[in-house]
Amino acid sequence: MANFQLSTRKAVRWLHLWVGLILGLVLAVMGVTGGIVALRPQAAMWLSPSVPAGACVMNIDWTLASQAAAATTGTAPNRIYFPEDGDTRVRFRMDSDTDKVFKHVIFDTCSGKVIGTANLGWMDWMVDFHHNLRAEKEGRIWAGRIALVMLLSGFTGFILWALSGAKLSKLFAYRAGQSGIKTSLDLHRVFGLVGGLFLVVGAFTALWLCFPQTTRAILATVAPMSTETRPPRGGRAEGPKATLRDWIQAAQTAIPDGRIREIRLPEGNGNVQIRMYRAGDFRSLGNNVVSVAQTGKVVGVDLYEKKPFGNRFVQAMAGLHYGEWGGLVYRSVYAAAGFASGLLLVTGVLIWWLPKRKQAVLRKAA
Repeated sequence: MANFQLSTRKAVRWLHLWVGLILGLVLAVMGVTGGIVALRPQAAMWLSPSVPAGACVMNIDWTLASQAAAATTGTAPNRIYFPEDGDTRVRFRMDSDTDKVFKHVIFDTCSGKVIGTANLGWMDWMVDFHHNLRAEKEGRIWAGRIALVMLLSGFTGFILWALSGAKLSKLFAYRAGQSGIKTSLDLHRVFGLVGGLFLVVGAFTALWLCFPQTTRAILATVAPMSTETRPPRGGRAEGPKATLRDWIQAAQTAIPDGRIREIRLPEGNGNVQIRMYRAGDFRSLGNNVVSVAQTGKVVGVDLYEKKPFGNRFVQAMAGLHYGEWGGLVYRSVYAAAGFASGLLLVTGVLIWWLPKRKQAVLRKAA
């Protein structure tokens, strides 16, 4: 038994070492960019113009607000982000000539005016890189493969720690006056076991986003799932095109107790997708979607509470991956874990390199 455990530990250590050394930089880049993306709502709020003092306008004409945003940049909006409680700033994401990098116009619902723009182009670039490696569908597949490697690296690290016979009480133990290799081991252990837990969660949930058909097919074998209920995008609108105000009113009529969090405006003749938050939703953007035809007719209402377990599980994976659980606290911890991936790479390389350097010095001295 002891020999089996020793041989298993050597095999796991070898796998963990070389996965980390060969692909560590890629994993660190994805971890760090994921940490930055987790703070996207906070970054948008911090970089948006401050709200001027003044009396609030209770009734906003959203059509006029959209036109004011369009006049600011000379382009039309493609997404609209509504604030959470306590903020009055609505963010219009505008079309841009730069692929996946957009202009952002801030509209204050209190004054009823555009109050400026937010420099979030770098975040748009980061989001597309983290999700798709800036290569659209093919990039999303490669991002999923990187997630698989990150999952393997995390699991082998946990197994290696468990096989070492270490105790939880010594998880944060630090040996004073120790050598560089022992310091690297201590730091690698702490960052790996604490930050690695969130990295494993991020890698696992990424699989549901990068390989949706495969993961849903596997889940359907053990849990009840319904087919996608949202109407497909596309199709020619029958009748005159409605305004943004009409689409918002249609969504609010469909889900009276919902609060709008995001509006996705379509390209061509697709449907308008309006995400809404209801009391009890775990995702900050809401778990419910209303599909509205461009004529203003509601063509689909996707309520989270009416979904079977399998569909709710899939939404939970998306919410976890995007850091939408637990508010700022969860996002901050999630971001810290992403940044820790860079420290894992550095300490891991030191663990491998310092003994070799010491041996080289001894051979030279001999």
